[in-house]
Amino acid sequence: MKDSLFSNKLAAVVLIVLLLFIGLPVVVNTMGVVFGGHHGHEYEEDNPFGLAYQPYAELAVSGGAQVEEVQVSLGCLLAEADATRGQRSAGVCAACHSFDAGGANLTGPKLWNVLGREVASVDGYGDYSGALKALGGDWTYDKLDQYLYNSSAYVPGTNMNQAIRKDNKRADILLYLGSLSDNPIEVPECVPPAAEEAPMEEAAAEAADGVDFEAPGPGETELPDQEVNTMEDDG
Repeated sequence: MKDSLFSNKLAAVVLIVLLLFIGLPVVVNTMGVVFGGHHGHEYEEDNPFGLAYQPYAELAVSGGAQVEEVQVSLGCLLAEADATRGQRSAGVCAACHSFDAGGANLTGPKLWNVLGREVASVDGYGDYSGALKALGGDWTYDKLDQYLYNSSAYVPGTNMNQAIRKDNKRADILLYLGSLSDNPIEVPECVPPAAEEAPMEEAAAEAADGVDFEAPGPGETELPDQEVNTMEDDG
């Protein structure tokens, strides 16, 4: 009896371990939890904050056909963003960065005045990677957006590895960081997707112009469109 009870308990423990091993990653990804940061740790999105705007247009498969996704401008995403949400999402960065005016450098540089500031230029912070120093220029909304989207791809060799995939969350964070400034820089303008060059009616009319219609001759009967056959159809 004791052996049977022991075997049952052991089997239950093994089953629980397997369920945790298989199920926990699914739960974490579903919740959008992200971990990581400086010095070998990673923020994998859908894992700290969670970016639907892609910096580059991508192809999506739908019904077996490839269609190009409409690219939403960063300015339009920022127009819909919320700095309060961004502050909450950026809270995970507090372990490595300070956000307040006059805040100290921590594992990472202080983030007050980050937007509009020269890249890798915070006084008193000496842990910048050579890769980030080589990036040069100022931190614009677009540049910081690409860095947050996938820092190690945008700046290979950077000390800070993170990937915030959800566009709306990235925009929230950017808007919040833009508010941390003595002299906030201008937010990019919302540029809506380009309108179609010609209305559908005009396109249909142009297509019809290239088709010749001939009235049926004596004794001939015009078939409905769906019954018309051609040599091409037979092939």
